[in-house]
Amino acid sequence: MNKIYYAILLTLISFIFIGCTPIVNKYRVTLDAISNSDRLIKPTTYIIKPLGDDTNINDLKFQRQSSRLAEILNLKGYKKVSYENLAEQIIYFDYGIEKIKEETRTYSEPDVSFGFSWGYPYRYGYPYYSPFWSDVGYSSYRTYRKTYKIFNRYIVILSKDQLGKELWRIDVSSLGESNNLQEIVPILIRASKPYIGRNIEKPVNLVLEENEEKRE
Repeated sequence: MNKIYYAILLTLISFIFIGCTPIVNKYRVTLDAISNSDRLIKPTTYIIKPLGDDTNINDLKFQRQSSRLAEILNLKGYKKVSYENLAEQIIYFDYGIEKIKEETRTYSEPDVSFGFSWGYPYRYGYPYYSPFWSDVGYSSYRTYRKTYKIFNRYIVILSKDQLGKELWRIDVSSLGESNNLQEIVPILIRASKPYIGRNIEKPVNLVLEENEEKRE
């Protein structure tokens, strides 16, 4: 009997610890960076503007996302200015989302009934009292459908000088089911930090886990 109690106790403890374990989201990111020089382009003064004509610089969503880019640039030694004529670099910024795949799948699974008790009653064929018993039954099957949507979430950061010459560019994208740009864009911006002003030979694949970044 004591062994049974210990087994139940260990099971309950396992459920508690599993339930308290935080779920960590991981994001697979593809990044490409190019510059007009083989050397790292030094930080300068800058101002951020929308890359596309469809985005207004005064749009509140753009201001929120561009402020996160500004935080990264400032950490790299860049200095933001208020007027474009004072900026040595014009940082053009764009972000968006594209649905690239939609698929509906059909699943079938049994309806499971489960019974549990502390004792097995005396009956024919069982001339003893068991400490506990359980019954599992399959009464029927149910069918349901689930639709999966895969999105490409992306950002583009393009730096130009006052004459319109391109200095450096970063493209970051990530495929996934979430279309929450408010959540995804800051992660893509954070991924770009080590590559600002750099030139890499080929795109890199990164795995971002909360505040950590790993290269595959």
